[in-house]
Amino acid sequence: MITVTEYAELQSYQKTVVTENTLATASRRAYISQKTLDWMIDKYQATRIEETDQVLVLEEVRRNSFKLGAYVGYIQSPFNEEQIQILPKIELGDSQIVKSKNILKNMLSEVYDIRPKEMSEADLTQTDLPIHEWIIRRFLEELEQLIHHGLKRDYELVQDVQPYLKGRLLVQQQINHGVGKDYLFEIEYDEFLFNGIENRLIKTALIYALEMTRNDHSIAIGHDFTELMHEIPTCHDPVESLGQWREGKLFSQYEDIKPWCELLLLNINPSFQNGERRGMSLLFSMPQLFEKYVAKKLQTQLKPCHRLQIQPSRQTLVSHTPKNRTLQNWFALEPDLAVYKGGDCQVILDTKWKFIHQEKANSTEKYGISQADLYQMHAYGNKYLGQKGQLILIYPKHQKFTVHLPHFNYSDELCLYVLPFDLEKGVLIGQELVAAMI
Repeated sequence: MITVTEYAELQSYQKTVVTENTLATASRRAYISQKTLDWMIDKYQATRIEETDQVLVLEEVRRNSFKLGAYVGYIQSPFNEEQIQILPKIELGDSQIVKSKNILKNMLSEVYDIRPKEMSEADLTQTDLPIHEWIIRRFLEELEQLIHHGLKRDYELVQDVQPYLKGRLLVQQQINHGVGKDYLFEIEYDEFLFNGIENRLIKTALIYALEMTRNDHSIAIGHDFTELMHEIPTCHDPVESLGQWREGKLFSQYEDIKPWCELLLLNINPSFQNGERRGMSLLFSMPQLFEKYVAKKLQTQLKPCHRLQIQPSRQTLVSHTPKNRTLQNWFALEPDLAVYKGGDCQVILDTKWKFIHQEKANSTEKYGISQADLYQMHAYGNKYLGQKGQLILIYPKHQKFTVHLPHFNYSDELCLYVLPFDLEKGVLIGQELVAAMI
């Protein structure tokens, strides 16, 4: 297993056999076979995991190397059993692998509304598991609890041909029966089955998990669950089917496993050809994960009279009337977060998964803040706040960015604050500034 952080460089070593020494743990550079390198370039170059995400999976692609983008998770090559674990880059130097993995677990748990679980001896043994194996193990644990409690069954309308009458006779189909089949009846009836959408989604997630895991314990119990659920069909389009998951008292036993199903089905990328495993990935965009993590934490810290809205899209950059057409609004302005009081926007907040330096306080380096980010915030202030109010840029806290910066003035009435967010504690440094603004 290769373990690296975001933005690490992967190079080929021109061998076809992978040795344990070659797959040594690294953080900023690692070596993979040329076959795996070519496969990753073919699969991920110039593609995005999600259409709305502007982060590339691979950057600086060359013939024998590339840099990883701002994605974390797991990639399984179809060649030589090569596996790559990608963890968040939480410091500017060499990252602490255990610390980085724990931060990622906490972020995923918060974003996917995973309920806290009491630590047991079994949990303690999972601390060394790769991130994808930890996800699969927790999913299987929740599935075990659900099966122990009992899967829910539903009545399903079934059409069948039988030598006896049951339910309702399908008259038209019966009339069209061929000669010599008069003893058979075209019928439909309700049958009490386990084929509800929740069970089918769980079965699909189980199949994906078994394709990905290399852990003996997970393989063993996963196959046991597959046998128990062998009559339940899988979902053809699980991402779309997740919207049909039912809530309420009748489905309360499914509440704990739902986040794990979502986590697997929304982020896993299986590539199966003719039933043969041809590589898989379980990847998360760190900019998106950071944005959602910050939003979850801030929601709990607002006063009841305030409302946090994620990605408001009420404003556009320009209005334009093409020739012989009607007036149109172009270039939507969608900040990550906005705090409202009633119908009034109080503060605009935007998250950036970048590392800035509080010590680079000069007109040349400008803390490492992108000029494009400041132009973007100015557009938000113009359209959402009418050039009067406060804007907040949020970056991850690290050893070179531990306190909020002195504020930036766009004008006498519009200013920008730059604050660090503590990933370990889940708190915004300078929260008192936000409280004063609203």
